Parts: sequence; structure tokens; C-alpha cells
Amino acid sequence: MNFYSYTTETPNMPGLADEPLGSGGRAIISDLKTVRGAVNRMKKVSPGKNFKVFAFTNFYDDKTFRLVHTHRA
Repeated sequence: MNFYSYTTETPNMPGLADEPLGSGGRAIISDLKTVRGAVNRMKKVSPGKNFKVFAFTNFYDDKTFRLVHTHRA
């Protein structure tokens, strides 16, 4: 399973609606197998920030993305 995560200022917006522009604050996590591992990685990378974690199977198909965790700092 692959994970995609990004930091956000508005964690209450649904889905990918609040995704930031540019490459800052984003991460593709493909070496971890659990949601807990992906969440812990983002807590280390972006301490004190809000972020969302999505699971996906095909990065180029938006239909394969599924929101699995929303973290509010």
C-alpha cells in the first residue's frame, strides 16, 4: 500500500480540496505498510502541523485515493 500525505491549514475541508500548490509539505510514503507508520512519519517530518494521509494504488488516478487519517495539531 502506498500513502500520500500533505500539510494543510484547513483540515476540515473534504478530500484533496485543500491540497497546497508546489512541492513543500507533501510526501509519498511507499516504504511503510501501515497507516500508523505513515502518521508517525508525518508527525516527525512536520511536528505541530495539521496533515492528511491518503492511501492509493495508482498515483495518476484520483479515484484510487482514499482518506485514511486527518491529524489536527
